[in-house]
Amino acid sequence: MADISTPIESPELSFEELFAAAKAFAMRSLARRESSESELANRLRKQDFNDEVISAVLDYCRGYHWVDDERYGAMAVRAGATKGQGPIKIRFDLRRKGLSDAQIEAAFEQPELDWFELALALLQRRARVSELGDFKLRMKWIKYLLGRGFNQDQARYAIAAMMEQSA
Repeated sequence: MADISTPIESPELSFEELFAAAKAFAMRSLARRESSESELANRLRKQDFNDEVISAVLDYCRGYHWVDDERYGAMAVRAGATKGQGPIKIRFDLRRKGLSDAQIEAAFEQPELDWFELALALLQRRARVSELGDFKLRMKWIKYLLGRGFNQDQARYAIAAMMEQSA
């Protein structure tokens, strides 16, 4: 009868076995949703894979274009704009997810995105023109747009354009 207090020793896994397990985990993770390299590396770290294995898996995934920070950045910018987020909030989120400043700038080079018009469209969905006559309510809506990640110029443009439409 085995003594319950002694732990069962597991054999040490080889690099190839660790790599195969990490690669399988990465593939499952990327199948669920697109990720930046940094996010994928963090998920692998949480699974207790060492840096050597993580680096090899990232190289492997990069080689098959399963993980691509430029593609991820462009997708995240479009998704954020669709959700009514402004460029400041989206930049912050991309930086938090490990993209470099150059990758973030490249992600924002999408001519179809007009942040002024997106701010106006968001305001038109949320606010009534009658509310914009009152100074306090106008400031409330500017604060709302700023909180969504739009800058002062974009927020003021949206307010002015919406008030002009009612005139």
